[in-house]
Amino acid sequence: MTTRRDVLKYGGLLGAGLAASTGLTRPAYAQTPVWINTPFHGGDAQAMEIIVDALNDEQDEIRYDLTQGGWTEYYAQLYNAVVAGVAPNIGICHNFRFLATHPVLYDLSDTPAGDVFALTGLGEGDFIDYAWRLCQVDGVQYGIPLDQNMLGFYYNRAIFRDAGLDPDSPPSTREEFEAACDAIAAIGKIPFHPALSGAPRWIRRAWFLLHWGANGALIENDTAAFNTDQGREALQYLVDMVHARGWNQPGSDANRQFLANELGMCLNGTWFYLTVERADIDYGCAQVPQFFDRRTTWGTTHNLVLPRQPDGGALEERVAATVRAIGLFTPYTYLWGQFGGHVPMYRPALEDPRLRESDTWAKTLRHYADMAFGGVFQSEPIHPKIVEFDAAVEPHIQEAYNGTMTVAEALDRAERDANAALSG
Repeated sequence: MTTRRDVLKYGGLLGAGLAASTGLTRPAYAQTPVWINTPFHGGDAQAMEIIVDALNDEQDEIRYDLTQGGWTEYYAQLYNAVVAGVAPNIGICHNFRFLATHPVLYDLSDTPAGDVFALTGLGEGDFIDYAWRLCQVDGVQYGIPLDQNMLGFYYNRAIFRDAGLDPDSPPSTREEFEAACDAIAAIGKIPFHPALSGAPRWIRRAWFLLHWGANGALIENDTAAFNTDQGREALQYLVDMVHARGWNQPGSDANRQFLANELGMCLNGTWFYLTVERADIDYGCAQVPQFFDRRTTWGTTHNLVLPRQPDGGALEERVAATVRAIGLFTPYTYLWGQFGGHVPMYRPALEDPRLRESDTWAKTLRHYADMAFGGVFQSEPIHPKIVEFDAAVEPHIQEAYNGTMTVAEALDRAERDANAALSG
C-alpha cells in the first residue's frame, strides 16, 4: 500500500504527474483502461494522483487513466463530451449540480452492465446517510458519495505567538476573532483573509457563510430571499473587513499571503492540507469562528458518477469494467481523507485507523469532521437554477467587496438579477 513515506517522497514533486516527475517507468499494462476525469487542481488533485498511483501499482485488473483540472468549465465539457460520445468513464459531480447534470449520467441501478450496487456490493449503509441522499434526483441514485469538503479556519501559529496570542486556542467567537485581528495588525502582519483568493466565487461563498450564520436564506419559493437585514449585515461585515478595519485588501490572494508567512488567519478549504503541509509554515486549523447567531461554513460534497457512454463497441463490457473500477477504488478513499484532506463519506474509509492515526486527522481533518457532523456544514440550495443564481449574484457581491458599490445597492441589484435567473 502507499505509505506516508511514499507520499512525502512524492510531496515535493508538483505538476507533471508522479510517475513522470520521479523518473519511474511503469510496466507495460495489460489491464482494461478506465478513464477518470476530475475538476481537482490543487492539493486534492495531487491526492487523487496518489490514489490512482497506488491502484495501478497494487492490482493488475484495471488501469486507471487520470486527467484533472479545468474546474470552471468542467460541467460544460462533461455535458459536451457525453453528447459527442467521448465522455470519461468516471467523473465527479457536486451535490448541488445533480439536478442540472443527471440527464447525462447513468442511473446507477440501471446501467448497461446492470446495477452498480449489486455488482460491487456497495450500498446505502456503507455511506453517510445524508451524503447518499444528496446523490438522488426524484429518488434515483446518480452518484456514489466520495467526500464532504468545506471551508475551515487556518492560522499561523508563529504569528500568533509574536502577537501575544495563544496558538493552542484559536478564536471561536466574533469577539475573540476581532481581538486576534487587532493584535496581528499591531505587529505589522496581515490579520485575515475571508477566502482563499480574491476570485468572485470565493468572495460570494464567504458572504454565504456569514449570511447563513445570521440565519439568512438564499432562495425561498423560487425567489431570492437574501435582500434582508441579515443579508445586509453579513455583507457589510465582509466589506468592513477590508475597508473600515483594513484587515486585508480587495483582490489579494490568501494562498500566497499565507504561504509567505505574512497572513495571520484565513478561510481556506479541506483541500489546502497537502499544500500547507508541504510549506515551511507552523500552522494550525480549527472550526470557523461563530461570527453571528450560529457557527456555519460553506461546503459541498464530491460524488463519483458514471457519464453516459456511446452505444456500440461492446458497451456492456466497457461499463462493466468501469463498475469494477469503482469497486476497487472505494476502499482506497481513506487516502482521499489522508492526503486530500476531505471528510470521506464511505464509512469504512472514515473509520479506517490509518486515517484516524494520520497527521491529517490530528492537524485538520478532525475539525472538519466536527463541522461536517455537528451541524456547522451548509451547502448551497438544491435548485435547478442554482448555477445561474450564483452567476447572477456574484458580480454584485464582488463590487461591494471591492468598494465600488454600496451594500444596499449591491443586494438590490443581486436580488433583481437572481430573480431573473430563477424565473428564466
